[in-house]
Amino acid sequence: MKTQLLKENEKRNKQLQEAYDPQSGIGCSGDRVDCGGDYLPVSLLEDCPDYQGMTSIGQQRARVKHDFEYWCWRCVKITDKMTGRLIPFVLNRPQRRLLGEMERQRLDGQPVRIILLKARQWGGSTLVQVYIAWLQLVVNKGKSSIIVGHKRNSSFAIKQMLRTILQNYPKEFLDDEQDFKLKNVPDCKDIQEISGRECTICLTSSYSPDSARGLNLSYAHLSEVAFWSSNRNIDPNDLIRTVTGTIPLGPGTVIVMESTANGMNSFFYNEWQRAKQGKSAFKPVFVAWNEIDIYRRELDETFDLDGCDDYERALWDKGCTLEQISWYHEKRKEFSEHNLMKAEFPSDDVEAFENSMKYVFSTAEQEQIVENVTAPAATTDNGVMIWQRAPETCKGRGVKWLMGSDGFEYPEARVNRNAPHLVVLTVGSEKDADFPSIISVWDLKRDNRKKPTCPELAAQWVGVMPLNLLAIHATALAEQYDHAILVIENNDINMVESQRQQGTFIVNEVLGKYGNLLYDRKRKFMLEVSKNVFPLMFYELILNAKNNGYIDRDQTAATAVAHMIMMPNGRYYADKPGLQQYIINRAEALYVIREIAMKMA
Repeated sequence: MKTQLLKENEKRNKQLQEAYDPQSGIGCSGDRVDCGGDYLPVSLLEDCPDYQGMTSIGQQRARVKHDFEYWCWRCVKITDKMTGRLIPFVLNRPQRRLLGEMERQRLDGQPVRIILLKARQWGGSTLVQVYIAWLQLVVNKGKSSIIVGHKRNSSFAIKQMLRTILQNYPKEFLDDEQDFKLKNVPDCKDIQEISGRECTICLTSSYSPDSARGLNLSYAHLSEVAFWSSNRNIDPNDLIRTVTGTIPLGPGTVIVMESTANGMNSFFYNEWQRAKQGKSAFKPVFVAWNEIDIYRRELDETFDLDGCDDYERALWDKGCTLEQISWYHEKRKEFSEHNLMKAEFPSDDVEAFENSMKYVFSTAEQEQIVENVTAPAATTDNGVMIWQRAPETCKGRGVKWLMGSDGFEYPEARVNRNAPHLVVLTVGSEKDADFPSIISVWDLKRDNRKKPTCPELAAQWVGVMPLNLLAIHATALAEQYDHAILVIENNDINMVESQRQQGTFIVNEVLGKYGNLLYDRKRKFMLEVSKNVFPLMFYELILNAKNNGYIDRDQTAATAVAHMIMMPNGRYYADKPGLQQYIINRAEALYVIREIAMKMA
């Protein structure tokens, strides 16, 4: 390798080997003063001006109240993952960076508010919980906390770590030598009391949103937030609001939201973006893989930077050492695709979110799904995008494109189940543009037996409007396309009750006035997207997308389907906010077309 390259690499390695000793305070966070070789926090000497004259144990007991890193080394025992033995808790580099931000906020008199995007294997969650334990056990008496995990067992894993800390706490640091213990609070299975500290710890999960109500809290650790459930009964926003509503916005309080990435269609992702844009009270903290000391490999004659690809060579420009790049190069061989490596070991937050998603379709399939998109041939003043104009047979019926409610007359109530077109209304919000209503028109391309073959998008409208007008618009569009079969969705998947009733309202507006409304024997004039129907809808969507079973002309909708992801709960989502309605609309259309074809088989 070139001499200049090796010199720069040696310089970078020296910077990574900064001295750190929590006993002496060297390399520790915060403002410190050299006091006889020990670098002590300024706040300690201000609080204890006679520190030098105190006994050794007196100095130690005073210091742990101001020096978190010293307290960790002196008082906290954790289980070493490699040996299983109890060892002093000494912070690594990423933990020290996270602590530095939390302590900066606390010592500045600010409420500590952190949103933490974690890579793996550096102990971010451990650091957060130990920090809150320090505040409860040493700094402040009578301050309670809550731990909210993704599932109940995750919060109880944190409880076990706390129990280990308390069981091995040095007796010389206890008041009156009374051991710290976790005790059950009578009639409160989720709440534990720490004896001698007049405080409690509530251990709960994202499935119990009401657990925090009525509690007097000062600290909150919200763990793996990106994996919290979201449906019409459980909303992460509600749980966060409940927790934050119980914690005052003032100094001495802590709220940390942390998680590994889980795609770009989640509450956590949206909050991370708000924090990056400076619109949130939370400070974003991300730790890249190259900040974790264990991810390096000593150089040998087999490694050459020139033999790496463009991505790995770019890591050098980002400040990585050759040893880190060598490790990345070898580790990457364990993964069949680079994006899988990026998901486990992201270099930045964009990589973390983009590559944590499990895409339904391969790259080749994604390209196939969008190959038929074209610009609409025309767009009406009311926003209807037209790829295929309405049949000539519809001329002169007096039905105008998406006209207002004044003067509108519903067409003759007649039934034609063999209509050549299908109109699908996916009901969204009346105000939120990220949750629009979608009306799509499909040319069913029937065969000689009048059975639908390969449906093609003919027209589409996307927008927000009052429900009564939405009913009229859907009906007018269906009538314009040769009295098309009209399908109105009533979705109970991931919706609150008020939203779920919107479809019912629209059907009641149309019922008896437009005859060619989809009839379901169980639900009457309604497409109920129940828990049973939901997987069937997406089975049809995935099957047809893979096999060119339909033709989608709309760029936004086709891209949303192509980049569809499957979440750990087995449900399907768009990879970006604001696109979910498009894939729902396509899944509903293909499901209904399948039902029509089956009835004609």
